Parts: sequence; structure tokens; C-alpha cells
Amino acid sequence: MKIQMRLAVCAFALAASTGLFLHAATAQIATPSVSVIAERSPAIPFELYRGNRIVLNAQINGTETPMMLDSGAGVTTLDKAFAAKIGLTGGQKITAQGVGGQQEAELFQNVTIEVGNLKFAGATVVAIDLTQVSKAIGRPMPVVLGRELFIHSVIGMDFDRGEMILSSPQNFTPPPDAHEVKLTREGTLHYLPISIAGLPPVLAAFDLGNGGAISLSQEYQAKQPVITALPYAISLTGGVGGLHESRRVTLPKVRIGGFSFEGVPADLSSQPGGPYAGKANVGIQMFRPFKLTLDLGHDRMFLERSGKPAEFAKDRAGMFTLLEGDHFNVLHVSPGSPADRAGIKKGDKLTAINGTAVGPAFFNGQMASWARGAPGTKIDISKADGATVTLTLANYY
Repeated sequence: MKIQMRLAVCAFALAASTGLFLHAATAQIATPSVSVIAERSPAIPFELYRGNRIVLNAQINGTETPMMLDSGAGVTTLDKAFAAKIGLTGGQKITAQGVGGQQEAELFQNVTIEVGNLKFAGATVVAIDLTQVSKAIGRPMPVVLGRELFIHSVIGMDFDRGEMILSSPQNFTPPPDAHEVKLTREGTLHYLPISIAGLPPVLAAFDLGNGGAISLSQEYQAKQPVITALPYAISLTGGVGGLHESRRVTLPKVRIGGFSFEGVPADLSSQPGGPYAGKANVGIQMFRPFKLTLDLGHDRMFLERSGKPAEFAKDRAGMFTLLEGDHFNVLHVSPGSPADRAGIKKGDKLTAINGTAVGPAFFNGQMASWARGAPGTKIDISKADGATVTLTLANYY
């Protein structure tokens, strides 16, 4: 018997989340038992992959593997091939409703997850095909680590040092110089108020799996003329089940937790509904300027400016690609963008960027962030047909 479950899975764009958000009351999501592994350190090093994905090493059923951290994931999510590799088979069949459509998935119980010095026994996980997610992100991603970690511990995150420290909620003392932000809990998501372009505050989902800064739901932004009037570019976003076009804009001002920022890139969803319908979504780029302390079990976070100027990653190329082994497959080119002006087309296969060959390790090299370089930078792009075109990076939205 198949159970219909509404899941939001959006993991393809810079501003998209990687996790799963469960709505269905029929889903049997167990509360794991949590224990401390005394001989292990509470400090966990992490990689800020491509500048917008938190990747750490942890264990699931005794197998160590890279995991992507996602506060917006209501349940830890495994790639189905990895699940089978570690012996998870015959799970409960479910139909997952992703951002772009439906996809088959499986629900597994009694899984053990070990992160740092914490052990979560009896956890529930979902297995789904994350192949496209991995291609969009640019590396294999066998596990997306969800809310279990956030709810059962206090997490201090230092983006500059690439380290997170776990502590007990019972013994937690708030940082003395940090600004406390009260959160609203709805289901498995936490929301905080933000203000955009001087508008009244709107609730925004706290989502470290969102690699961008801000995403605005169709219902919210459609009612705000000051937002819909902004210059925009058409881009491609989506997730499990398919892709869809959205608008990409630069917000003049965003206020969050008592701090203001200017020139913030944002995605405007064209699809109604979804896990944060009528609201917004705040991703990792909005939190990188802070030392971040999360006490989600008590519905609060603490923000302390790191001292570095805020720099928001902004695409200046204008194309959506998937890493397909030895080339990038171009799925979309934004009209009027630098890629469009350079003559790059949907369906092109890109084999080298400024002489660096495309391959599985491309995003570990110096050209990993080439599309977010300074305006005016010229990039030579080699195509599979032997042609080479020069793309000049620019602010196109």
C-alpha cells in the first residue's frame, strides 16, 4: 500500500533547499532517543562547499559518509542508492510531492545517526532519488541531515572557522553580545520575521539547506508592487519532480534580527503552494555574516556579527547547468544574460571553463565559483563541439 505524503524538495538552484518537509499526519515519524558519546568531541569541522552548502562527516547505521546539513529538512533524507548500499531495503512505499511534481520514495524506521558526540537511535529517514540534486550541487550527496540534530542540541556555527559546536540545551548559556531572535514553530519548520524593502515584516522559514539568501513565495511577492516592479531575470529552479522558471531579483534592503543589509539577491517563486506559501524562506547567505547560535528546541536563535562585511553570492553568468561527468549540461539560459549574449544555448555541453577541464572534482578547484566572479571578468568556455566562446560576467538582474 502506498501512502501519499506531501513533501517539499527543492535542491537545484543556488537559492533552493535540499531537504524534505513532511505535512502528512499519516507519516510515522519517530522521535529518536538521544545520547552522548563521551569519547567524542562536540566540535565538528565542516566544509562550506561552493560557499553555500554545509557538508560534514557523520555516520548512519555505522557507515561514515558526507552529509549536507539542512535545517529545513523535516526528516533526514538518504539517496536511495546509498540506502540500499547500507542495507536499507523494503521500506514503506510513499509518494513524495516535490516542488516540481511527484516522485516515489521509501520510509525507514529504527535508523541510527551519529553526529559529533551525539547518537540518535530509532530515527526515521526517507530514501529518495537524489541523483539530480547531486548533479546540480556538483558532488555526490548520499545524505541530507535534517532536524534531528537541531531540535535535540544547541548548535554554535562559526562560518569563518568552518566549525560547529554541539552543546546540551540544559546547560546552555546565551552568548553575551548576541541578539536573540524569537522563532515561530509551524510543523517541522521554524520561522523568523524579516522586513523587505521597508515593507511590514513577513515570516520566513529558517533554512540552512537553501544555498541562497532569500526566496519569496508566489503568494507573498505577487501582492507587493515594490517587489514585482524590480528588474528581474528569468532563471530555473525546482527540485524532486521537475524544474520550473522563476524570477531572480536584487532586493534593495532586507532587515533581519535587528540588522540591515542592502543589495540582497532573491528568487521569486512562480509556483503557488509549497511549504512556505504566503511567506518567505531565508537561506545560508543571510546567516554567513553572523556567528550563529541555534537553540531551536526552545524556538530561538542568537545572531552576532562576525565583523566581516556582508558579501552575497550573486550569479553573473545566467545559465543553469547540471554536472554530467566530463561536462556541464546547459538546461536553461536566462534571456539577456551574459551567457545569452555569448551565444550559449540550452542543450550545449560545456567541457572546460578558462582552460580547466570539467569533471567530477571541478568544484574542488579554483574555478568552482567562476560564475560569481567580479563584473567585467572574461571567461573562456569550451564546448563539446570544439567551439570556444567568451562570456563577460555582469550584473544582469
